Amino acid sequence: MFSILIGVGIVALQIAIVVFVILWITKSPILQKVYKHSSTILAVIFVSSAVGSIIYEYVLGFEPCLLCWYQRIAIFGIAILSLTGKLKTNRTLQNQVIVFSVLGLIVALLHNYIDIFPSGLDICGTGVSCLKRYVAVFGYITIPMMSFTVLLSGLLLSIFVKKHNPIALE
Repeated sequence: MFSILIGVGIVALQIAIVVFVILWITKSPILQKVYKHSSTILAVIFVSSAVGSIIYEYVLGFEPCLLCWYQRIAIFGIAILSLTGKLKTNRTLQNQVIVFSVLGLIVALLHNYIDIFPSGLDICGTGVSCLKRYVAVFGYITIPMMSFTVLLSGLLLSIFVKKHNPIALE
């Protein structure tokens, strides 16, 4: 049941990403509200992702592989950073979120590739296998896909806030 709820949340976030990109391309006035609440949006996405990750590991017993750990480092880092400052006013925070997101996305892309095309490439070594799939909701929502979606949302939101100011959105 928990995985289905998380899966629904991830699908909603994926839809939100597509809508956000369309609004950004069309320069919609709705973006002013996104800009205004960007710090809260970032915090909600990443803190809930960190909590979900902890629940998967410590409540449901899904031990993370090496690639999951690297993605978690990026997600937990952004979760902590999102609680320390305002994304729209702090350039350093924007840059840190972008760096964490890009690094995490690179690992998430590799992990998704391994998950989608399991050719025996298990780069995680002797620990938990990167090929082990704990979650498969709606046929494509896996833990690596969850991570990819969350990190992509952080990257897009941070780039948007960094490139725009409230005056440009009016």
